[in-house]
Formats: sequence, structure tokens, C-alpha cells
Amino acid sequence: RRGKARGRGNGQAQDEAANAEAQEARRTSERLICAVLGELCYLLGKGSLPWLWLGDPVAWQAAAQSISSSGFLILDNVEALKHRESRHFSLRCIAEPLLQEGHQKSTLLVATVSKLMYALRGSEAGAAFVADALLLAHTTPLPRLFLVELPGHCNAGELSSQGAFQRSIAHFLVAVSERLPSLLAAEGRKLPSGAHCDVQAANAEDAPAQDEEVAPQEQELQEVPKRSNAPVAYFSIAPATKKDLLETLLTRSLDKSVWVRYRTLQTLTTLATKSRTGALPREAWSRVLEVATRRMQDSASMSRKASMQLTRALIEFHPYGPALQGSGDERVKAKKLLDEVQVRLRQLQNEEAEEAEQTLADQAAAREEGGEAQPKRRRMKNKTVTDESVAMDIANALQEEDQCDDPEAERERKRAALFRMRDCYVQRLHFVELIDSAESRLRALLASRTNTDVSEAIHVVVELRLKGVPAATRAFDQVLGLVWSRHAPIKDAAVDAFNKMHLDGHDAASAVESLLEMYAQGFSGGTWTYTHLASVQELIQLSAERSFLDVKKVLPQLLLAIEGPHGLMALRALTAIATAAPKEVAAQLFQLSLLLGPKGTALGTTVVEVLERLQLTCELLKCVFTKHKGPLPAESRRHLWMLLQHTICSLVEAFARETVPSVWFSCAQAAMDLTFEIALCPEADDPMQQAPEKLWEQILCRMMMTVNGNRGFALGNGSEDEECAEEMGDQWEQVNASRLGCIVFVAGHLAIQTLIYLEALQSALKRKRMADEDARMEQQREAKKLKQQAQPKKKGKKGAAAPAQEEEDDAGAEVSMGMAGQEEREAEAFAEVAEYGLLFGASSLLDRAKPLIFACLLDSKLKREPLLRRLGAITLCKYMTVSKKFCEANLQLLFSILFPKDKDAPVLPDEETADTIRSGNSLHDICLRQSLLVAVGDLLFRHPNAVEPWTNKLYATLGQTQTKEDDREANDLRLTALLVLTHLVLNDMMKPRAVLLVRALWLTACTHEPTARVARILFQELSKRSTNVIYNLLPEMIARIPEHESSAGRVEGGAEARVQFVMQFVDKEKHIEGLVEKLAIRLEQAANTCGGKAEQGQATQATQGEASQTQGTPTKSPMRRRSKGPEESAEKRFAKATVSALSHAIGGMNYTDRCILRLHDVVVVRKAIHTALSFHEVSRECILSIVEKCRKAKAGPKAGDGGAPVEEVPAAAAAGEAPAGGGGGSKGISGAAAGALDAIEAVVVGLAKGKEDEADQVTAAAGEAAKVAKPKGKAAAKRAASVEVIDDNPGFEEAPAKAKGKGKGRGRGAAGKAAPAKGKKRRAVGADDDEDADEDYEP
Repeated sequence: RRGKARGRGNGQAQDEAANAEAQEARRTSERLICAVLGELCYLLGKGSLPWLWLGDPVAWQAAAQSISSSGFLILDNVEALKHRESRHFSLRCIAEPLLQEGHQKSTLLVATVSKLMYALRGSEAGAAFVADALLLAHTTPLPRLFLVELPGHCNAGELSSQGAFQRSIAHFLVAVSERLPSLLAAEGRKLPSGAHCDVQAANAEDAPAQDEEVAPQEQELQEVPKRSNAPVAYFSIAPATKKDLLETLLTRSLDKSVWVRYRTLQTLTTLATKSRTGALPREAWSRVLEVATRRMQDSASMSRKASMQLTRALIEFHPYGPALQGSGDERVKAKKLLDEVQVRLRQLQNEEAEEAEQTLADQAAAREEGGEAQPKRRRMKNKTVTDESVAMDIANALQEEDQCDDPEAERERKRAALFRMRDCYVQRLHFVELIDSAESRLRALLASRTNTDVSEAIHVVVELRLKGVPAATRAFDQVLGLVWSRHAPIKDAAVDAFNKMHLDGHDAASAVESLLEMYAQGFSGGTWTYTHLASVQELIQLSAERSFLDVKKVLPQLLLAIEGPHGLMALRALTAIATAAPKEVAAQLFQLSLLLGPKGTALGTTVVEVLERLQLTCELLKCVFTKHKGPLPAESRRHLWMLLQHTICSLVEAFARETVPSVWFSCAQAAMDLTFEIALCPEADDPMQQAPEKLWEQILCRMMMTVNGNRGFALGNGSEDEECAEEMGDQWEQVNASRLGCIVFVAGHLAIQTLIYLEALQSALKRKRMADEDARMEQQREAKKLKQQAQPKKKGKKGAAAPAQEEEDDAGAEVSMGMAGQEEREAEAFAEVAEYGLLFGASSLLDRAKPLIFACLLDSKLKREPLLRRLGAITLCKYMTVSKKFCEANLQLLFSILFPKDKDAPVLPDEETADTIRSGNSLHDICLRQSLLVAVGDLLFRHPNAVEPWTNKLYATLGQTQTKEDDREANDLRLTALLVLTHLVLNDMMKPRAVLLVRALWLTACTHEPTARVARILFQELSKRSTNVIYNLLPEMIARIPEHESSAGRVEGGAEARVQFVMQFVDKEKHIEGLVEKLAIRLEQAANTCGGKAEQGQATQATQGEASQTQGTPTKSPMRRRSKGPEESAEKRFAKATVSALSHAIGGMNYTDRCILRLHDVVVVRKAIHTALSFHEVSRECILSIVEKCRKAKAGPKAGDGGAPVEEVPAAAAAGEAPAGGGGGSKGISGAAAGALDAIEAVVVGLAKGKEDEADQVTAAAGEAAKVAKPKGKAAAKRAASVEVIDDNPGFEEAPAKAKGKGKGRGRGAAGKAAPAKGKKRRAVGADDDEDADEDYEP
């Protein structure tokens, strides 16, 4: 072979042969090492050699030292240490001399401990090697001596200065806890007494084998020998040593390394779970719990997870009794017990003193009289009923001590027992107080964005609930809401928690009892809302679907519970089960009709009880009807209709009474919903089932006639409604307000249900028409196929059959066009009925109810009743939802109710609030305003174009409109408005506006936590959108932050904190480049406004298009520093606040190489923000902070460095300082970026001194230095091709033209061309870049 490649194959073969030879040599070396070490082990303990060594102790000492030293030689060879057999024989060489009996091993033990300590300071593999050595020698004093020596090498100074030793100590503690958990036990284990360090080993038949597993060894160590003369085969450590080790662990929980903190918490968890061996002393549980709760706020997720696992273990295995109620009777009892212990101790002291005095007196009397004194009897005092339990506990604790005859010894034992009891209860109270204080941290973790935080917090809360801690009640209520989480692990954890609390380990009867008790506690405590009810129903449904709940066994128990005191709770549970198992519940409708039908046994005695049960029954029936797959059986359908008729009759009977209860409205709504739901069923055969609107129109008409004395409501409509309302006001004042409210409510709900029914009919007609068309097309295809098969194939021209085919296609197209036209005509007809027929028809009963609705809102006497005012407003919104014409005509009235004229009036005292609401002032009727806010959200979705001009008033509710900032009603109103707007924005029913997001941004720091949480969720969800909503609106948001600061109310942090919060959602390099340009333009305009050069509001109205026209020539402000006058204009104050916000926004982003070059172009080349840098210190500080942050960026930790996990985040990143560099990773920033940073710093420093010319000179020098530093050579040129070199316009370079031709003159033409003007080039390139950065989004 010839050429450069000759011999390449031979070289590869030689390399393979060399590798094979090296591997064989390594295997041979390993075999030799194993053989030598094995023979050394046998030298001391094989056969009769131990007996021979007894004759020469001096020789044995020398041999033992040499053999033990040979075992440590493997630590110098890392490859040999990885070999399992070599490692095993090395460990045997270390342990075998120590296991020999009959020899003095003090010197050998000291030498071995010293070598093990040296090994622990060596490589990281030495920790596991030392732990294995202690495991093999566990029957010798070696473990105890090593642990005694270890604390002397773990002082704070030595550990902080030696990071490798820290990690080695952590690995060793973890390895020891895994191999020998009983090594850390302290109580009940004593060493044999003796002056020397030798111990008696077990006999050969009782000693465990050296290669046994860890579990049998631990079991043998913990067993007490049955024979009295058996040698001791266990070890223990002194309490002082154990205390030192525990102190080391607790100190390591504050280590700066995440890995050390994580492994320390894991070790503490292992110790806490070893409750049988008492590995963790009882007095240390409170301190460990304090460490665990503090670590719940760790910056690393793995440490937070380990801390919650430790907290869970501490709660599960705590030594303070079966329950930890912590408050109420238990805490009172503990305090009384402590007081009683103090009283008993004082009694013992008094008794001792009295007995001493009596003894002296008796002795003196005996000496005088020569007789003996009679002992004095003691009598117990009567105990009250309150102190019986405390006295009983103390008596039980002192029961064993009462059996002693010696009074003095008895008192000493009682005193010791009382001291132990006091210490135990003090520790118990401290333990419970720590749990109470951890509730807020657990609730915060339940709202974390990290799935592991939420899952582990759920487990801790469940454990607290199982232990009966009241502090976990609110946290568990929060766990219920996590069933709606979109993350499957969190949702599964919530379902598992519910199952563990109420279903796991329970039979059907006890499970039902637990569920009903949960409902009862939620209602009686007053903490549950409709959200909790919906969450519990969802949890029961999921439990039934996942077979956690046996539906067939639970249903009979729930039906029995309906007749009991918790009948309402049983109906709610039945509704939840019906969602998961509608077929099984439908089979029980007959039994349900016997309980709740006519003459039912579980209806209740009062009208309120009857209506409550019938309302829940209708909801249950609706759930069964909608969730059942396929049509219901005829028998079940008959029972369902019977129950519905009974509900309607009960509603009519309740309306006929003088006063109608409030539950009537919810019952009527449930009955009407079920009626319209049944009408959509094809199996509906009854005329009343097929026309539900006629049924309820008849009911409404009869109600009107009853109220109006059988004369009906012969009122006008249209524009005459308000006039008729004023004329009929005196007549309606004589009618009970609750009955008028029933008419208004039924009219409004009938209107909205009829609209839903019409839309459902339209969809059903469309589906039927499409099904008929599909069937017709299928029939035509079959007929065509049969026709083609019947006709014989004729020969002819190719295009002979074309006309017939075209005729058939034309006929099919005509049919399709006819179907499309039919669909359009149907849509127009339904829209006409909904728009005009329902509310403006000549014979419409809903139209006749308009005067009453307006009277409830406008009549001065009727609107005094809160019920009529609220029902009238809600019914008005329902009417507006049905008809756009009615909506446009009454928007002014709606917003006048929602935002009355006296909105700036101060909040009235509590005693005057009720009178104000009764007088018709809607400002203080927060319930009405909250309901109207929700209704306005529905109108925004239904008629967006009509309601859009009024949205600014809706946005204003997000501000602080009340004088009393901490007013609960104002916070609730603002929260409702934010929830409505968040729902509309996140469901794409409304486009987010900058003014809305700015107000929501201020609410993220609101002192009202629910409002702040919803605002943060809004930004988090928007940041996940692919439309880049936050990026597109961010410049205007930042500029408007000071504008809304005054209306934000009381918040935590100022505008700077809000800027930092919103800038965390900008992380793409492309977006950061675009924001540098946009924010710089607004910053310069705001700075000019401070000097009086720009008009007010110019900074907040700048656009990218306007900016591109002004980028050609930088603006130099002739403004000079002037002293602040006593009265500074509001315009300048606002402009200064805007400058500060924009400066912090520029400084709050993470800059890569490209972003640094773009900032260099803005600051140095175009001088776009020189005015701001010259006259505003905050702008200079923010730019210099960028320079400092980018220069400090270093390479992140390598994976596995120092035992740290890959997930560990550097401290700089945790503090918000992301490393700069365009994807450079560990290489840091490029040379071009470093030069740009120097130039930026020089300009800022020069402008700070007022020397702009000097800054220009320094900038030019930095640019020339960067140009000179060019790489040499082809390879260097290729590497530098991707790095942008600083020039006059970095970041905007044009792509070099492709070379044409060859030879020496290939670049002369290009060099001779005139360069384009810098301003034009900058504008053109900047415009192209902005087109790439911006998205097609209209705010």
C-alpha cells in the first residue's frame, strides 16, 4: 500500500493487542494480590495457628501489626480498591488480628484507629472502606474507640477548611447508619468493666460469620443472651460520644453544601425511624424537629424534600404518646399536670422536712421517756372532677414506687419519677409548639411550584391529621383543593391522602361514618366554602373510580344515613358517588323515592329541611341522568320524574306561605335545571317533559297572579318599563318581599335556561341533519355501486361517461349547498328567537316581568330590601346575557349599581352598615357587587363588543378604593374582580391589556394573601403561553408601574420589587435583546421628561415605530444639574419614578454575549441613554451592576464534584445572578463581550464625572484594543469566526458576500465600494432584528 494511510490498519491492531495485554496483566495482578492477602489472613487464624501463637505473644504482636498494615495498602491503589475480592481480603487482614482471643490488643487497637482516621481523610472511597472495617470488627472495641476519637477531628475550624473531609465524614455517617444502625444507640448498652481495652469475644459457635448480612448482625447485636454465663456479643457507645456525634449531625445540617445538608437530614431520618433501639434520645426530638422545620425553607428542593421526610418520621415515631392534639383539652391538661407535679414536689419536700422534725422530736421524747414514738398517718385530700385525670396520670406513674417500705427511698424514687414526668411533658409541649409554628411553612409548601414540595407536604399534613394535631386542619383543607391540580403526581398524592384519612383500613360502615363526620366538621367549623364541597365530591368520585371505595357496600349505608341527623351530608356523598357509578345509584332510585318522595320518611319536619333535602335530591338526580351511559331504565326514569314532580309541588306549597325561606331559591334552581335536562332526552314522552319552558311559564304566571290578586301583570314593555315600575311601586309594597323575590328569580333563571335550551336544540338539529346527510350519502354510494355492477361494461370513447358523472356531482353539490343554507337559516331563526322573542315578544311572560325587575332597582321603597335589590340586579344581568339589545340599553344602569356615585365616601362603622344596606346604598352591599362582577364577566364573554367600552371601570376595582386599607369587604371585592378577570384572560375570553397586568402586578405583593396568590398565578400561566404576552406588553407595563402605585394600597416592597418579579419571566436571549432596545428608548424619553424636554405621558406612549425614526442621531440634553425646589411638579416626580423602574428592568435581566453586545450598541455606539446616565444615579448603578454581574459569572460545578449531585444550583444562580455568556457554559463570556463590558463601564464612569469627551476617548481605545487582539492561523480564525468582534456597530454586522472569482484581486471591488451611511444601516438592521424579536400580537 502507498500513501499516507499505509500502515493504519496495522497500528490499530497493535493498539488492540496492547490493550488486551494490559487487561490480562491487571487481572494477573489482582489474582496475586488476593492470593497474598488471603495467605496473610490464614496466617493468624487458620487451623491450629491461633493455639501456636499463644506461646509467643511478642511474635504475635509483630505479626498482627504487619498483617493489619498490609490491609491498608490497598487504599493506595484505586483500581485494586474497586475489585471486590481484593477489598474483601484487605478488610479481613484488618479485622482478623482484632478477632483473635487471648492476646493484648491495646497497641494494635490504637494503631488501627489511627490508620482508619488517616483513611477517612484520604480519598472519598475511604469512608465506605472504614465503615466496612467497623462492620467486620463489630464484636471488638474498635467501633467504640474510633467513634470516641472521631469528634476530636470534627471541630468547626477543621471541617470548614477541609471540604473533602466534610464530605468524607458525611459519607461515613451515612454508611454506618446503613450498615450498623445500632452503632448510634446509647441507652441500655454498657461495656464490660476493666482497666484495659480488651473485651471478651463470643465463642466460636455463637460468633456470627464474617460474611453474614447486615440485618442478621443487627438482630444478633440487639438480642440479650439467654444463658447467664454467655459472653457479651454486643457493643455500645458512651452517651457523651453519642451526644457529640448528634451535635456534629445537627451542625452539618447548616452546611453550605446542598449534598451534605441532604445526606445529614437523611441520616437523622434513619435515626428517628429506629424507635425500637432508641437511636435518637427523647430530649433531642424537639431540637431535631426545629432543624427540620427550618430546612423547609431551604433554597434546594432536595433539602426541602429531605426535611419534610424527617418531619414526617419525627411525627410518626415520636415518643410522647399516641396522640398529639396540642391544643384545647390536651394542652390544658399538660399545663395542669405540670402544675400538679410542682405541687407534689413541694409536698415531698415539706413531708421530708416535717418527718425530719418529727423524728428529732420523737427521738428527744424517747430519750426522755424511754419509749418509742408512733408513726403519723397521712391522709389524701379530696380531688375535684377537673383534676381527676391529672391525678390519675401521676398516680399511675408513682404506682411502682408506692410498694417500697423505706419512706426515704420511696420519696427519692417518687421525686425522680416526677422529674421524669415533668421533663417529658415540657418536651412534649415544646414539640407540639414547633409543629404549630410549622403550619404556615407547610401551607406555603402546598402552594409551591415544585411537585416534590407539594407531594411531601401532603404526606406531612396527613401524618399530622392522623396524630390529631389541630394545627393541620387548615392545611388539610388546602390539600383537598389540590385534587384540581393539573400535575398528575400532586393530584394522585391528594387522592391518596384522602384515602388514608377516611377510607384506608375502614369497612363500609366506618368509612361512611368518617365521611359524614368530615362533612359535619367542615360545616360546623365554618371554614368550608363551595370550593371545599366540590373538592370533596371530586375526591370521593376519584376514590370510587380507583376502587378505594366499594360502591355496592357503601350505598346501603348512605341510604340508611339519610334518615339520620347527617342526611344532608349523606346526599352530598351520594351525589359524588353517582358521578363515578351512575348505574349503581340509578338502581337505588326506588329506595330513594321511599325516603324522599311523597310521604317520605326522611324529608324532615320543617319547610327548610324539606327544601334542603329536595334540592340535594335534584342535584343527585341530575348527576345520575347526565352521567348514565345510554338511556335510563323505564322504572328508574319513572321514579326520577316522580321525585321531580314532588319537588315542584313542594316549591309551590312553600311559595303559598306568608314567608318564603331562603333555601327556596336554590331548590327552585336545581328543579328547573333538572327539568330542562330531562327535556333533551329522546325518551321523554310526557308533554310536560317535552316542553319545560311551558311548565315553568305556567308556574310563573300563577305566581304573578297570586301576588297581584289574580289580576295578572298587565303592564307595558319596552321603553315604558321604568315608568310602569314607578306607577306599580305602591302596589308591590303591600306584597311580601320574599314572594316578589321568588317571581324575579324564576323569571331570570327561566330566561337563561331557555337560552341554553335553544342552543342545545340547535346543536341537536345540526347533529341530526349531519347524521341524515351521512346516511343519505351512504345510501347514494351503495345505489351507485349496485348500478355500476348491474350495467355491463361497454366499449367506447374514453370521455363518453363523463357527462353523466358530472351531472351526479352537480346534484350532490346542490344538495350540500342546500344543507348549508338550511343550517344558516336555522341559526338565524334561533338567534332571532333568543334576541327578540324571549324578552320582546308580544306574548312573552318574561317581558311582562321587566317592570318588577326595574322596580327592585329603581323604586326607593323596594330597593331598601337587600333581597329584592340583589335578585333584581342578578335577574337584570341574566336578561342582558340573553339579549344584546337589552344589554346595550341597560349597561348604564348596571354599572351605576356596580359603581355608585358615592364611591369616595368613607367606610361607615359596623353598627351603621346594616342600616345603610337597608336604605338602598349599594356601595356597602358587598355581596351584590361581587355577584355583579361575576355577571359582568359573563357579559364580556357573551357580548364583548358591547361591554368593551366599560372595561376601564372594571379594571379600577383592582385598586385600593377604600379609605380603610385592611377592610375585609374591600379585599373580598378586589379578589372577586381579579378572579373574574383572570378567568377571562386565561380562558382566552378577553385579551390581556397592559393596564390590567400593571394593576395585577401590584397585587402580587398585596398584604391580602389570597389576592396575591391569584395575581401570581396569572403571571405564571401567562408566561407559559406561546404568544409571549408578557414580553410584548412588558415595556408599557414597566413604564406604567409608577402610575398605579398610589392605587395599589398597602403592598410589600416598592416598584423595584415589582420590576424584579416580572423580569423573571423573560429568559429568552432573543427577547432580552429586543427589550434592551425598547426599554432604552423609554428610559431616554423619561429622562428627557425630568428635564422638561418632553410632554407628559410621552414615556408611556412610545412605540417601536416611533423609536426607529429617532435612532439615527443621539439626543444630547443640555440639561444641567439643578437643585430640587421645595415643590417638584407631579410630572417630574412621575418621570423620575419611571426612570427608576426602567433602569431596574434593564439591570434585572440575564445577559448573554449577544445581549451584552446589544447593550454596548445602545450605551456606547448610539449613546441612546446618555441623558439618563448623566443625570440619574439609579441608571448608572443598574448598568454597572450588569457589568459586575457578567464579570463574576464563573463555570458551574461539575457533575459529581465533591459528591454533590448534578441538580445542585450554584450560589450565584440561587441569588438571581445567572452566568453571562452566550451559551458558553463553563468557558464564560467571550473576548468581544469582555471588551464591550469595559467600554460600557468606561462610558458610565465618564458620564458620572460629567466628562463625555473623555468617555468617548476611553471607548474608542477599548474598541481599538479589541480589534488588535485577533487570532492568528487558520484554526484560530475558524474558532473566532463565530465570535463577534467589537466595531463601531457590534451586533448589527452584515453577512459577508460570497467570494466570486479567484486570484489576488478578488477583494478589490468590494473594498472600493462606498460604505453605506451608519444611520441608515443601523435603522435598517435594527428594524429587521425587531421584526424577528416581536410577535404578531395586538395588545
